[in-house]
Order: sequence, then C-alpha cells, then structure tokens
Amino acid sequence: MEGSRDYAYYKEHAQDVKLEDITSSVRNKNIMQKLRDGNSDFKDSLYILDEPMEDDDCEFIVQQSDDLGWLGYFVGENKRLGGLFIKCYLPPGTSFIEGICRNRSIESLHIDCDVGDYLSLGSMLGNNSNLNSLQVGYSIGNAHDFAVALGQRSYLKDLHFENLDLLDDLSDEEMSGIAQALSAQPQLEDIRLESIGFEGNGWATLATTFMGWGRNSKLKKLDLPFNNIGDEGLQSILGGIANCRNLVELNLSGNSQITVAGLRALSGFFQSKSCRLESLNLDRVAIGDEGAITLATGLVDYKLLKYLDLSDNAIGDEGIAALVSGLTAAANTSLETLNLSRNAFTIAGVRSLSTLIQSERSTLKDLSLHSMRIDDDGISILADALTNNTSLESLFLNLDGSTSAGKKTLSRLLCDTSSIINIYLSNHTLQTIGWSDQFIDEGKYFSLNRQGKQLNPINRRLIPMCKILIHHPDLADMKPFYKWKLKFIPVIADWFRSARGCKGFFEESIETFQRRQLSAMYRFIRGVPMLVADGYWSQQLKQVRVKKRQFEEVEKQLLEILEKKRKVEEEEMQVLDRLSGQRASL
Repeated sequence: MEGSRDYAYYKEHAQDVKLEDITSSVRNKNIMQKLRDGNSDFKDSLYILDEPMEDDDCEFIVQQSDDLGWLGYFVGENKRLGGLFIKCYLPPGTSFIEGICRNRSIESLHIDCDVGDYLSLGSMLGNNSNLNSLQVGYSIGNAHDFAVALGQRSYLKDLHFENLDLLDDLSDEEMSGIAQALSAQPQLEDIRLESIGFEGNGWATLATTFMGWGRNSKLKKLDLPFNNIGDEGLQSILGGIANCRNLVELNLSGNSQITVAGLRALSGFFQSKSCRLESLNLDRVAIGDEGAITLATGLVDYKLLKYLDLSDNAIGDEGIAALVSGLTAAANTSLETLNLSRNAFTIAGVRSLSTLIQSERSTLKDLSLHSMRIDDDGISILADALTNNTSLESLFLNLDGSTSAGKKTLSRLLCDTSSIINIYLSNHTLQTIGWSDQFIDEGKYFSLNRQGKQLNPINRRLIPMCKILIHHPDLADMKPFYKWKLKFIPVIADWFRSARGCKGFFEESIETFQRRQLSAMYRFIRGVPMLVADGYWSQQLKQVRVKKRQFEEVEKQLLEILEKKRKVEEEEMQVLDRLSGQRASL
C-alpha cells in the first residue's frame, strides 16, 4: 500500500491521519506528533533504530506495525530537526528515504545501514544547504549509486566512512569509484576513512582526487585509521595532500604495514614547504627505534607540530633519545601534546624525556606515559625536570610501578611545604597526575593550579602565595630574609597587599588576614635585633680568635727558639767535657 502513495497523498492526509494507527508504541506516536507539530525537542537529533541505544525519548524503535513512509514524510517536512541517525532495516520499496530527502534543516546525517535509495540521497546532499556532516558505516549496498550520490555537489564539510567494506565485499574498482566521486567535494574540511577496505589503486585514486582539488581544497583534517596502508599507499597519500595547504591533522593510527620506507617519505613531507601539519597520529604503527629515528630527522627543522601520538610503537631508549633531539634541536616551540604510552623505553628514555620537559622553550601541556611501569627513580627524574616547568598541565602515567616514596615525590613537586622558598620553587601549573583510577590525591593544589591558569601572567603569582598562606599562615620562617634588615618591611607589606587576591581562592575574613600581616611584621622586627646582636658578638668572637691565633704563632716561634738554645747548651757541655779530658791526660 505504501508504494502507491506519493508526496501529494501524504500532504493531503497529514493532519487527519491517526498516529496510533501508524505506530507501534506510545513513544513512537509521540515522536511522530512532535515531528508533525514542529516541536523543538528534536533540535539536536532523532534516532531511528532497530534496538534501543540509550532508551531515550528521541529514539524511534522500528517495529513491524510502524509506517516508515509517514515517518519519512514528517521528517522531511520538519523545519527544526538538527540531526538524524538511522540504524535499522529498511524494507525494499519504502518511501522513507524519498521523504527525508525533502528535509532542509538537518545538519548532521548518520547512516549505519543500507538505505537502498542512494540516488534520492544525492538530491538531499545537493539541495540541503544546512547539511554539513555525513557519516556512513558498515554497509552501503549499491556502490555505484552511492558513488553517483557522492559525486553530486554538496554543502558537506565533514564526511566519515567507517567499516565501509565490512559487509559488502566491494571490489577494488567499486572502492576506487567512491574515491573518485570525492572529486566533487573540494569544500570538505574533515574526512575520516576508517577500515574501508581500499586496496590496489584505491589510495592512488584518492590521492589523485586530492591533487585535483588544487587550490580549491579546504581539507583540514584527514583520518585514515586501520586501513592496512603500506609504504606505497602512504607515499601516494603524501603526494596527494601536498596541495592541501589547509591540512593540519593527519591520523594514520593502526596502519602497521608502514615501514621505515614509508616513514622516510613522511619525514621528507615534514621537510617540504607544503607541509602545514599541526597534528600527527601514528598510534599502533609499530615503528620501533629505527622508525622513530627516521621520523625524528624530519622533525628537526619543523616548528608547527602541536600534537604527536606515538603510543604503542615498541619505541626504546634509542628512539626516544632521537625524538627528543629532533623536537628540541630546532627550538620547536609549538608541541603541546605528546603521547608515548605503551612503549618499550626504560629509565634511560625517561632521562632523555626530562631534557625536553625542563627546556626553557617547552610548550608541552599534556604528556602521556601510561601503561608503562615507571618506578620511584623514574618519577624522581620527572619531578626534578618539572620543578621549573611552567607549561605542563597533565602528566598521565600509571602509579602502580612506584611506592609511597614516589607518590610523596610527586606531592612535594606540587607543594614542598618545608619552607616558604621551596613552596615558591614548586610546580604551579600541573592539574593532573596519574591514569585510570590511580591519581595523585592533591585536589587542593590541582584546584589552585587550575584556577591559576585562568589568570593573566601577572596575577598567577597568587597561586604560590595561596600555598604559602595555607602552610605558613604568618610567614613564621623569616630567617632567610633577616639579612635585608628593616629594608624588608615594605616588601612584607607589599607582599600581603598583593596576597589579598588569594581571598578568592579560600574563605578568610579581613580581620584574620590583617592579623596574618601584623604577626609576620612583628616576627620579622623582633627577629632582626636578635640577628644584629648575634652578628655583633659573632664579629667580636672572630676578632678575639684572630688575636689568639697570632699569640699562638708567637708562642710557637718562642718554643722553637728555646729548643735551639737547649741544643746549643748541650753542644757547649760536650765541648767542655772533651777539653777537661785532654788537660787531665797531660
């Protein structure tokens, strides 16, 4: 019966049709009602599913008695719907797709099934100027019609294909046809092709498409994870994106067939003038030390990279040392995120990393070293490197390789309470340390550091001030400043004047704060005379001891003279004895 209906029929009977007669549940009826009435509940998304996902009121669960023709019509006429997610069986001959293709408000369309009528879908791509995101997964059925639809000029900005060949067993020719159809979409900014089954000429065809876009290319992000891309495929892709001057993100994760030859081509791309990449993901590519060394040569003179993911790559100490050298040699001041988790380097590699962290030019914000057993010695090396670091905000690492001593080291890194000076020298930018369910429990310090990030550089000095006021309420440890004597009193007053800004970080009355200031001045003024007195008598004692040493020297000289006199007297006695003996013999 549905096949005999046309658009005029649906339009004529739209207000009269009994929704309970064309739906299988109260929820589905309510969804139909909202679509027909133009309700704003679907400003975000409507989900049309075989089975519930979140059991949400926006999920239309298709049953046998649901009339998909009417559903498609109401979707097509709705002027508020922002997103549509389809994952259900669509019987042949249904006018559902023809209906939704009349919609002009949908901005995001996610198709996770074989919709059949791809030619109608092509008209939707061409006529809906709001549709900027299309995601297709698992099965497309008729690859030729899909390529024809994709070959229509559209307003798409984001295009995602996932597991496209999983159910269809598409030929290399069919996949190449889909890649070639993309030549009509130079306005695309974000392309994700995940596990799509390209083989043979597929990547070369896609590269040709990219080259054909030329200066019209708007591509910013290219995700190609888990596609069995090899060296030849990577070389083709790199040649194709050479003209994509807006491309800043490249994801090649899971393509473990890439070898040193492919990485050499990638390294060369970094050295070319056409490269503008800010993000590179090589997670689970198994590049090893040799690959890391090869990649590092391309990064030596490259200064635009902000994100680098090399996790799960069997990189050892030699590879880490080469990467650190490459990232620091050319004064790289852009790198903000570095993921080296699940690799094979030891404490020697951690030591190499420390040079990158403690570099004055470091801009690193997030460092991931999780799923690696870093012991207390490794944590100590990281903590020492982070003491003067002013950029890192998150350190992701497992803590099960360390003891309580290692955790205390990290706690002291955030706030060494042993003295006022050591608190100043602590780290005031870190906001997270740990991984999974193991994190350093220093919430108050992380909270202060996090709030400090929101302040301008001048006011960030309030964070160490707050920590000092928490652990040294009236600045009791003033001895290091006694040498300034009374000149230091204005400094104390100015310090507390600036520290008034700390009141926004923890509750304290004005009276209590003023008592802190008066107590600190009292302690200092009281301590200075004691220091002066101690200094005077220390100086007197020093002078007396100098004189004592002088007399001791004179005494030593007199003893030496007396010893010489005694020897002369003994010699005189010996001479007299011999003279007396000679006289007696005569």
